[in-house]
Amino acid sequence: MEDIFERFPTREAFDTYWKENYVPVTYEDVREEYEKFVASVEKHIFISDYEETGNISRDTFLENLSEDAYFLFQDTLTEVFYDKNPEVYELAFALYEEAQMSGQPEKDVADSFHQEYNRLYMEFMQNMFDTFF
Repeated sequence: MEDIFERFPTREAFDTYWKENYVPVTYEDVREEYEKFVASVEKHIFISDYEETGNISRDTFLENLSEDAYFLFQDTLTEVFYDKNPEVYELAFALYEEAQMSGQPEKDVADSFHQEYNRLYMEFMQNMFDTFF
């Protein structure tokens, strides 16, 4: 099997692959699952101490999600991202894993994937927050 770092020796090589193969993920892709969950728990998606203060804000809510809510939101995004981009996801994860196992995190050339995933999570969570709070 071809060494993954030979196929993607630089971030530029992965970025080229990314631009050619990435299928965008939108809030509409996760909206139903996010909103169904929030409604099912009657908007109790935060740790109890945070919720009890009544000071729920767009700036601090992410750090105060309950464990169940955090995992549901992350898992939903991961599943949708994977469904739309299975090869991109698997390659990015493999590059990350190889870099970590080799003790050379700087060799993780799939930064485009990580940045986009984190950007999407923040955007989608803010959309969900605006819908319910």
